[in-house]
Amino acid sequence: MHNAWGAVEFVVLLVLGIAAVQALIWIPIIIWWRRKARDAKARLAAAIESEATIRPPEKAIYRGATAPGYPAVNNNGTIALTDHRLIFITLTGKVVEIPRADIIGVREAKVFKSSVRGGRSHLIVQVPAGEVAFYVSSNVDWINAITSLRAA
Repeated sequence: MHNAWGAVEFVVLLVLGIAAVQALIWIPIIIWWRRKARDAKARLAAAIESEATIRPPEKAIYRGATAPGYPAVNNNGTIALTDHRLIFITLTGKVVEIPRADIIGVREAKVFKSSVRGGRSHLIVQVPAGEVAFYVSSNVDWINAITSLRAA
């Protein structure tokens, strides 16, 4: 009886120890991530403050591009649409900018560059040299905003 109880105590202590180590690892990462997201949103707001905002800054994910000159690495960040440009700032500070004049179309697709993620649809912005993709909160709202911007 005593040996069985010792094994249970050992397992409980082991689980608690693993949970403590995980907390020590993940809590600083989560704090860093949130601070970087706030900083990216603030940098984006400052960058577009003199422009008329069509879609205000919101969380998004950059999914890559087929057009040359855009980053190859996917990244989280903040996106906005103004009367002059679509701008995305990654958590690491990289800026992805598409001038209004370069936007020739917009569409939605489940697959982009052979990539599918959790049933989500990509917002794909078409430029003369290819396409640039993002995950945004509402593809419909973004498509409508970009379409109205192009028509203006």
